[in-house]
Amino acid sequence: MRLLAPAALAIASACASLPAPDDGNVIAARVDELLSRYARNDVDGVIALMDPTGFVIYGSDVSEVVRSPKALREMMQDDFKLWGVARFGRPADLDVRISGDLATAMFHAPFTVGENPAMTVRFATTWRHLPDGWHLTQSANTVPTRGSSARELLRR
Repeated sequence: MRLLAPAALAIASACASLPAPDDGNVIAARVDELLSRYARNDVDGVIALMDPTGFVIYGSDVSEVVRSPKALREMMQDDFKLWGVARFGRPADLDVRISGDLATAMFHAPFTVGENPAMTVRFATTWRHLPDGWHLTQSANTVPTRGSSARELLRR
């Protein structure tokens, strides 16, 4: 019995540092928050969602690799100088996976810039749980094609 008490305490201490079990709703809410803040050009709000221990964001252009709040601020400012207005529709096909203090959320969303027609943007995001909640630590996005999968090309 004496040996069980320290072991139980050690296990309880380790579990206390992990996030509470979640069905993905918290991560889905963070995704919505990220897209909303970005669409409002809320640079400080987007930066507040980033992992303060370090993050990387891969934009849709190969030159867009962002690793600091300063670089993120510059990229967002450039985006909004170019577009003026950006809007996201609801994320679709959201897939959330949580393991320990990391979670992934993959999804796509309609994206409109200025008065242009909407396009689909696909996202792969990784979130890290810190004492104050979930923060974005990795993100990559791309504009997927339509009609050019191997199956579709072979049918032509």
